[in-house]
Amino acid sequence: MEVYFVKGMSNSYITSDGVLIDAGVKLNDVVKVAEQHGIKIRYLFITHYHVDHTRYAADIAKALGCAVVVPELDSDVVEGRSRPPGGLAGLLHSLMRVKPVKADVKVKDGDEVEGYRALAAPGHTPGSTAYVKEGAMFSGDAVLSSNGRPVLPPKRYNFDQHRAEESFRKLLDLKPKVIYPGHGTPIKFMP
Repeated sequence: MEVYFVKGMSNSYITSDGVLIDAGVKLNDVVKVAEQHGIKIRYLFITHYHVDHTRYAADIAKALGCAVVVPELDSDVVEGRSRPPGGLAGLLHSLMRVKPVKADVKVKDGDEVEGYRALAAPGHTPGSTAYVKEGAMFSGDAVLSSNGRPVLPPKRYNFDQHRAEESFRKLLDLKPKVIYPGHGTPIKFMP
């Protein structure tokens, strides 16, 4: 599986098997990268409800006709039935007027979609989820990167700091070959 980077409000990734991870990037940027590599986007996987990962989800899903995969515990926010809990996340969500998007698939820990295993990684948001396939982990903001090293997101952005720390350790203990984080550069581990 090849992975292609798309820069937006956060990191988004397009995989050679037609999956877009997160939607903090404009539709035309997604289309440009997908066309460069001859990829048809069939799925949009959301890692968590924060605006920098969902802002363009509705536009992308509508234009590309892809199925939207959302963590079950974050689906009420992504689908527009509730506001994000907490101060800054809720404020940004409102100010940026995030359009709701229907989840075609709601995932829980251990669920698989197209060979990607969902791993619950709560703490950053209640439903933060990483997706793993073939030794590649797409961590959203459960694991970030600073100069290629894994780091936690800043405390002020975490819904539950203790659970964020537990999830961080859990994901690193899985020892993936590479982590594609929501912010920062990919984290590569030696075999």
